[in-house]
Amino acid sequence: MTTTTPPAQPAVRPQPSGAAAPGGVGGAALLVATRITLWLGLQLLVAGLLVLGRAAVSGKALNAAAGWWMVYGALVDLATLGVIGWLLRRDRGSYRSLLGRPTTAWQVVLGGVGVLAASVPAMVFSGQLTSAVYGDASPPMFAVVDVPPLASAASVLVVPLLAELAEPVAYLGVVLPRLEERIGRPWIAAAIVVIIWAAEHGCYPLLISGGGLDLGVAAYRVGSVLPFLAIWTAAWYALGRRLLPIMAARWVLNGGTALALALGLVG
Repeated sequence: MTTTTPPAQPAVRPQPSGAAAPGGVGGAALLVATRITLWLGLQLLVAGLLVLGRAAVSGKALNAAAGWWMVYGALVDLATLGVIGWLLRRDRGSYRSLLGRPTTAWQVVLGGVGVLAASVPAMVFSGQLTSAVYGDASPPMFAVVDVPPLASAASVLVVPLLAELAEPVAYLGVVLPRLEERIGRPWIAAAIVVIIWAAEHGCYPLLISGGGLDLGVAAYRVGSVLPFLAIWTAAWYALGRRLLPIMAARWVLNGGTALALALGLVG
């Protein structure tokens, strides 16, 4: 009687634990490209509309459009959710799977408080950087915000919520797990995501100074958010890849900033 050796099975690459991100690296690239393209394109569109409506002259239209960035940011996040939804339908995934392991209400609250506490060094660094660059003046991306009351209310009630449903889910729920799978080294993937995520912030709002783009503001934007993004990415790992506590902490920070702007406490 002869025995046959069963054919070798192809190795199956393990998926990152707790991550069910759709779309592979191509889906991750699509998400990043969508967000950056819309941040740039929407400001240019608003600037063009202001010129056509004679609400601003061409040389100052970009800065005038920048005053609406906290409002048209909602469109960026809606488009992000649309891309995520398309990827999920294509790959038969669920939005809930992107949020990580099941998280109870008390875990969200305690985790959110922990993330806020861990974010204190980033707040201090950002404050020191702002003082070093702008002194007692408000940073330009806040100083330029000047919208009607209805738009201001939307920036407080709607925009922070959409931001949390879209931005961290895109970067930590989709992009990072896909890069981990492709690269095989989580720390390298995390570093790449943090850098790209920070670079996106340099794209909004675009401001003109001295006849050209104010690259100093863009550099300041990147530097001021970099510690926050690094801490939140580390917290994602520390919390077992659970996103809800990070989303809750970000909502408190972003909602508080939007409220302060609406009340005239900043800017």
